[in-house]
Amino acid sequence: MLTRLFKWEKIRILLIYALYLVAALLLQSLLFSRIEILGLKGMILPAAVVAAAMYLGGVRGAVFGICLGLMTDWAFTDSIVLYTVLFSLIGFGVGFAAEFYLNNSFFAFLLFGIAATLLTGLAQFSLAFAAHGAEIIKGLFTVILQTLVSILPMMLLYLPFRRRKAGTRDR
Repeated sequence: MLTRLFKWEKIRILLIYALYLVAALLLQSLLFSRIEILGLKGMILPAAVVAAAMYLGGVRGAVFGICLGLMTDWAFTDSIVLYTVLFSLIGFGVGFAAEFYLNNSFFAFLLFGIAATLLTGLAQFSLAFAAHGAEIIKGLFTVILQTLVSILPMMLLYLPFRRRKAGTRDR
């Protein structure tokens, strides 16, 4: 009876992505928030949204982004809804592009992961500029350096997806 009630393959995929979400959040908050390079801490969560959205598609990528954004907003006290809105937009945009225009290669992931991390840094800076009047040149320089520091750790986020065939998505 239960086997006909649920689609177990979809539940399995949901659990895998939930585990990926929790692992990315734990890596960010427990490891990469403690490691400083040039006084900056890496931000890998936008790249986690990119990696998941490339294989989930637009709508499911947005849902993954909303879930990770909510968890990030709860974990970090510097914003209320910044990450929820931003990660859902990144998830939808990358997922939509991956459905119709991109292949699921490492290079595409890295390019969009860097762009998402840069966009997240710019959103963080604009919030700091609006709230506290941060300096523009120092802020933009910090955003660029934070993105450069985040490139190496974000490469780890593609590892769970590297064996998947290009063009396959979880439906």
